[in-house]
Amino acid sequence: MKSLISILAIGAAALGTAGTASAQASPQSVTVGGSAPAICTLPVSYSFVSGNAGATGSQFSFQVWNIPQSALVNSSGMPVSGDGYAIRVRGTGFCNTSHTISVQSARGGLAQGNQGDVAPNGFANRRAMTYRAYWSNGQAGGSAAPIGPQAELNAVATPGASNVSAQQLPKATTPFDVVMSLQRPPLGTPLVAGYYWDTLTVTLSPGS
Repeated sequence: MKSLISILAIGAAALGTAGTASAQASPQSVTVGGSAPAICTLPVSYSFVSGNAGATGSQFSFQVWNIPQSALVNSSGMPVSGDGYAIRVRGTGFCNTSHTISVQSARGGLAQGNQGDVAPNGFANRRAMTYRAYWSNGQAGGSAAPIGPQAELNAVATPGASNVSAQQLPKATTPFDVVMSLQRPPLGTPLVAGYYWDTLTVTLSPGS
């Protein structure tokens, strides 16, 4: 009888050990997350940085570049020729996601009259413009250099013409430059009298 009790006791101990070893963990997970919206902001105002061919900061104010008559036509109404008459303006932008820069010309250059007007015979009513927009290293004058791809419209002629830069990485609070240049190759016809203007639109577009 003692032997039988001893055997039963050992068996009970063995069963208890086996039950503990086979118990399985049952983990539960909770996901925590949130989203940061894509935000791209262009400068709300620009300051003059540098000029070329005589262009100065006094011509730029309230987002308007007033090109003097002497840079456009001479006293005989003939277009002035020479180097590109240009200014660079700068503000501070921000973009927290990959993005592109686009530039668009409303009138396809410096144009007089209504959209699509044909100049009278023997006259011209348009002067070509070149536009560039890009993130900058923030240096002054000729030391300024683009950071990453830039959007550029060269000597635009088509109203509504636009161009888009390659995709680029986020840019924290960074200088943003816009360059506007009146192209002045020789032109053998006089400009018709009137006010010449264009509107440049710059856009930052978040990528996918």
